[in-house]
Amino acid sequence: MPGPPITPTELATALDVYLRTGSFTQAAGAIGRNIGAVARALRRNHSEVDRRKVYARELESVMGEAARLQRVALRMLRPMLADKDAKVAQGAVAQVNDTSRASGTARTALAKLTGEHAAEKVAVEVDDDALLAKLNRLTGR
Repeated sequence: MPGPPITPTELATALDVYLRTGSFTQAAGAIGRNIGAVARALRRNHSEVDRRKVYARELESVMGEAARLQRVALRMLRPMLADKDAKVAQGAVAQVNDTSRASGTARTALAKLTGEHAAEKVAVEVDDDALLAKLNRLTGR
């Protein structure tokens, strides 16, 4: 059975804690409420400005984790860029390009939520063959 509705004062406290910590668990703990109920209430906040802040904070957390994983992937791809097999090297170049494109798109989405300046659209066009030829020249192949 659901508890009583979250009051505006509780919601304000939960919002403050969530924006500082990025944790729905800590926000719920601060007002002694269920995590799922607090997350839903914050995401459905009547204030459009506060809703944007919640989604921006959530996206910021996701982007932080994604950026960490992208760094790991790029470290793994780096040796593949110099592989003797052109298909392997081209695949690595394509993955690096895709990672860059995804980062730019996520940054634009966050900027739109927070009002920070960013380009409206991120377009990345790379000629894989030209890039591979340049990589081969740099690696002496």
